[in-house]
Amino acid sequence: MATPQLEADGLILLAQQKLTGLVEGEAPNTTDFAGVYGRNPVPIARVLADLRTLASRVLALAQDDDLARWGPTDLVRRCNFYREAPLTTYRGRREAHTRGSWVAPTDAAATGLALTAALDSLNGPEPDTVIDRIAWLTDRLQERGESAAHCDIDKWSAEISPDLVTIVLGAVHRSQGRRAVRLHYRTTTGRPQRPSKGLAVPRARAQKMPASLWDNWALQMMPLNAGGNLRWATVQQALAVSVLQVGTWINLPQAQQLLGTDLSRKTLSRTLETLHAHEASVEILRAVTMLADVLDQSGSPIDYARRREVFGRRREFIDPEEWAGIRRHAGPVHDGQAYVQQANRWIYQRLTGNPIRQFPPPSCLDPLDTAKKYPQFLFGLDPVEIDGLAKIGRQVLSAERIVEPFAWEPDIPHAVAVDVRLPGVVRESIHHSKVHDVILEGALSASAVARKLKTIPAHVRCILERQPLNRRSPFVQRNEKWRQLYLDGLSATQISQVAGGSSTSILKELRRMGVEIRSRAPERVYGHLIQEVIHRYSHLGESLQDIADTTGMCRATVRNILMREGVPRRPCGRRPQAT
Repeated sequence: MATPQLEADGLILLAQQKLTGLVEGEAPNTTDFAGVYGRNPVPIARVLADLRTLASRVLALAQDDDLARWGPTDLVRRCNFYREAPLTTYRGRREAHTRGSWVAPTDAAATGLALTAALDSLNGPEPDTVIDRIAWLTDRLQERGESAAHCDIDKWSAEISPDLVTIVLGAVHRSQGRRAVRLHYRTTTGRPQRPSKGLAVPRARAQKMPASLWDNWALQMMPLNAGGNLRWATVQQALAVSVLQVGTWINLPQAQQLLGTDLSRKTLSRTLETLHAHEASVEILRAVTMLADVLDQSGSPIDYARRREVFGRRREFIDPEEWAGIRRHAGPVHDGQAYVQQANRWIYQRLTGNPIRQFPPPSCLDPLDTAKKYPQFLFGLDPVEIDGLAKIGRQVLSAERIVEPFAWEPDIPHAVAVDVRLPGVVRESIHHSKVHDVILEGALSASAVARKLKTIPAHVRCILERQPLNRRSPFVQRNEKWRQLYLDGLSATQISQVAGGSSTSILKELRRMGVEIRSRAPERVYGHLIQEVIHRYSHLGESLQDIADTTGMCRATVRNILMREGVPRRPCGRRPQAT
């Protein structure tokens, strides 16, 4: 019989030597396939069974381009001739080609190519290497429309090992897996695993984490280029829910119930879909999986589940007198008992880890002390105020006999910081002094500072929470200078040019300090036309636009003059025509 000549260093002969060593070796175990089975020795019989299973998939799914990687053209042609030949059943009928792992190849070329492909695929030193080598298999499964769920891969062979199943799932999920499935099987990092059943693992993990993920982790995982599709508070809750799904069969409603979050299902799903559609979605899921491992291995000094139960429905943590004392101690830049509910929200958020929207509404709410004003409250906190609020929080814990730190967050491991390329921002990427300088220049909100420093408002607030600006001496001196210049006759615009700051912030601080704001330009520029404007409006019945056209003013200036002079306005609508 004519036989083809093979290269001595070709993949087929190397595979034959490898198989001969496995079959004829004296040792019952091997460590040569660490990418699939790990570093511990595994039985050689188990490896051979998986090689048979994968080789059968090669014969069933591989195309000519795939086979050409493992053998010469002559062998590929002979293998295809065997694959295209119909099978003969025991009843003597000729049937279409359907070959599974239960059919042993009767052709040497087909056997050699299939086993060479299987050995080459499983011979990687790391799981990621093996997944890369069998990626072609998932493409062929997708082209043929075959399902690749866990139960379907189990059916490939009765002798297939769980290790091979999870490796194939890792390859499938990398190319076409849904977000939740990739978390369930942990296919984004390390070795894929079959998810654990029940709620024991996610319940234990929920005790160690807040309903809103820690700032430092969420900052690095939230994409900066997502536009207006992602909100900071929503992303924190969505990521926290995702952490509970790692390695477990838990679904979104169950995870929400364990964390106590009331985020709507539609909002949660849309946020997770936006994160998964991002180009860095694999890195985000990898970081979520690593965070779950950190919590499982290292634990947490805080029992968040207990705190949610004890403090979740509490409305008051600090009374108005205590808050007023803290503010007075912070310096003359602050006034009275304002924003006591914001102080309660601050303590509530750090005690429970819940989003602010879950804070129970107070019985008597000041219109200026609403939840919408909370971001501005955070932006304006003084170091003395933060220390005072933290002290009250620790006293609240002591009163409940809870011996825990007031606040805590896990450190980001070196593997995440170095190996995972997250789409967010590192908190330390901007020094706190730069944030302080922008505020002293007159920035009135975290959004204004973020635009100046090209980051997101949440990043600014996280920096200020850990390195708050001492507003007592700098702001008092600055505001006093603004007041003196204004009393000397300079306008807000002129003051901004001389002493810095925006005219809006200057006027805001002057009003807060009790300085009477002078009338604006229209009274001085058009002072000689005030009586004419009143006469035309009240006696001649002209409209604001007609008066503006006649006197050379704008319509808004005419309206402001009438309001300032106390002239009663006519009702809106068309006036009746004189008869």
